[in-house]
Amino acid sequence: MAEAFKIVYTGNLLPGTDREAFIDAFSSRLGVSAEEAAALADAGREVVMKKGLNAEDAAKYKKLLQKLGMEIEVVPVETADGTELVAEAEDDGPRCPKCSSSRIQDDSCLECGIIISKYLARQQSEAETAQQSDDSNPYQAPAANITPEPGSGEMRGPGTVPAGHGWLWIKQAYRHFRRNPVAWILALVVWIVISMVLSLVPVIGSLATTLLSPVIAAGFMIGCRAQDHGEDFTVNHLFSAFQQNFGQLVLVGGLYLMGMVIIFIGIFSVLGLSMVELQEPGTSAQVVPDPTSMILPVAVAMLFFFPLLMAYWFAPALVALDGVSAVTAMKLSFLGCLKNILPFLVYGLATTVLGLLAAIPFFLGLLVFVPVITASIYTGYRDIYFD
Repeated sequence: MAEAFKIVYTGNLLPGTDREAFIDAFSSRLGVSAEEAAALADAGREVVMKKGLNAEDAAKYKKLLQKLGMEIEVVPVETADGTELVAEAEDDGPRCPKCSSSRIQDDSCLECGIIISKYLARQQSEAETAQQSDDSNPYQAPAANITPEPGSGEMRGPGTVPAGHGWLWIKQAYRHFRRNPVAWILALVVWIVISMVLSLVPVIGSLATTLLSPVIAAGFMIGCRAQDHGEDFTVNHLFSAFQQNFGQLVLVGGLYLMGMVIIFIGIFSVLGLSMVELQEPGTSAQVVPDPTSMILPVAVAMLFFFPLLMAYWFAPALVALDGVSAVTAMKLSFLGCLKNILPFLVYGLATTVLGLLAAIPFFLGLLVFVPVITASIYTGYRDIYFD
């Protein structure tokens, strides 16, 4: 029998483990609230953390939870023929629970790309669901329902993160791309083709592209969340938001379009007045405008454009993944960007350099650069809005 072990928390922390440090580490690592982690720290009784494991996986779970400070036991489960198996822990370093690779870095597997804590959390949640449906043994120790669905968690509103996280968003985004590179590139090409076809329709085509862009962006965000759940990104994710808050996503595009129109009307109004002033009195001839006269209106336009971009940046993700309204999403997006100016400065510098490098080999690097930047919106969203 391959699955013959369960992981049991004795209800006590390991000697020397600081309770508050454990609560912080456990809640941040597994994405649960501090209250739930505190309840686990003070359990004082046995709690089944995971069951239905083989020897290798049981050893990995034990090592992970012991590292967090929990007193853990691997308990053999009686097999169908009445015998018991014994787990043999391996101390050859941490391995990925999905592909068994030893290439582990920053809680991520460099081989298959999963986020290990979220993958383990999902497996635990599935095992607990199965356990709750089996009430044949009334003396079985209660299971701990402490871990939310991976990629969810409690939204804490836009928080402030360190400046270096601007680069971290790109690194994490590359891992999303690296897991399913062909699907990411195909999805990008499909959207480019759709945009080109729409652009052939005068006026309406450009309008449709602007309104649908948040819907497509939301599809990419849904695909990123699927990867956090241990699934694969597919081209179908590109259209997944058409059945998920479609109206609010289109409204995001409409509000963005309205803001752009207002900005451009302001620019042309100022430039129009300048041209009238340059016109020679009594004639229809115009003096060639001084290029420096355009600096001020363009600078003012940029001052309005960046706040509009800030309001738009995370809005598709907030609407599609959290179900908030378009107006609320744009407010939260603006606040999230405003509170993280320094990370975005690092992010902007990094993307500028990477974009230039991507354009060198006949722009072929953009096939990697654009999907990575798209995925970085999701990684930034998770970092800023969730614990």
